[in-house]
Amino acid sequence: ATAGAQLEGMKVRMTHRLQWQGVANAPSLQTINAHGRIGLKSGIGTVFYNDGNGFHKQVGASVTYAHHINLILGNRDIHQLSFGLSAGLMNNTHDQTQFALDFGDPIVEGNQVKSKGFHMDLGLTYTRYQFYAHFTVKNLIFKGQNISDNISLDKGKKLIANAGHFFRINQKTAIEPSFMVQIVDYADLPSFDINLKSHHSFNNLNFTSGLSYRFGTQPNANFFAGEGINQDHKQLTLLTGLQFKGFSFFYNYTHSFEDIQIAPFSSHQFTLGFDLYSEKFRYHPVRGIF
Repeated sequence: ATAGAQLEGMKVRMTHRLQWQGVANAPSLQTINAHGRIGLKSGIGTVFYNDGNGFHKQVGASVTYAHHINLILGNRDIHQLSFGLSAGLMNNTHDQTQFALDFGDPIVEGNQVKSKGFHMDLGLTYTRYQFYAHFTVKNLIFKGQNISDNISLDKGKKLIANAGHFFRINQKTAIEPSFMVQIVDYADLPSFDINLKSHHSFNNLNFTSGLSYRFGTQPNANFFAGEGINQDHKQLTLLTGLQFKGFSFFYNYTHSFEDIQIAPFSSHQFTLGFDLYSEKFRYHPVRGIF
């Protein structure tokens, strides 16, 4: 729903994320997304991503249309209600060429097994000056195939809600507290994020720093059949970023504090972006998106 939420121009962001440092074939993710405004009431956006995890790789793309109801229109303050709908395709590849075939497992084919999927997501955003709130239903519709036995399946929905507010301390400093709640349909166990960012302006240079703490319960730490072993999910993320005119760079570092881990979990994420808008337009950022 945030596609084209700004009143004019286009935003482009490219992200690279690395996890499990020191582990071979560790998860990595690359994304590129862009969105912009079309007229007074519409916005479009697109996302491309490449997600690798060991012998599994997923490549996908989605397109978003957003409709914006402008409750007040100006180039300084934004008060609007937005609705968005996304549709996307994904392609999964499971590389089994290095798997041992002498165990007689009928699922292991010894080649690259592929499958495809389709999904639709729904979003709602409300922005009132320095306040923002988002609600997203991911996988509202999902159709795909299991990569091992080619049966059709429905993927569990994910509900995401978050809200935040900018508090201006002075002309050059602001703080932004926010929170997020995620609920996965099949897990029925929510996770929570508590976030705090500070923003500092120096002429054309904007500096951002902050931290995020995620906690909840993981339902997938079941090492013994029949025993519902859950563990607390705790992660701390530190972030920093610079914005100069239309260019931006952000870095995030995440550390996990779970007791049961495959490897010491830490991740690094780098985001590079740029904004395009006309010189006659007095740019004013929409809170809650960067």
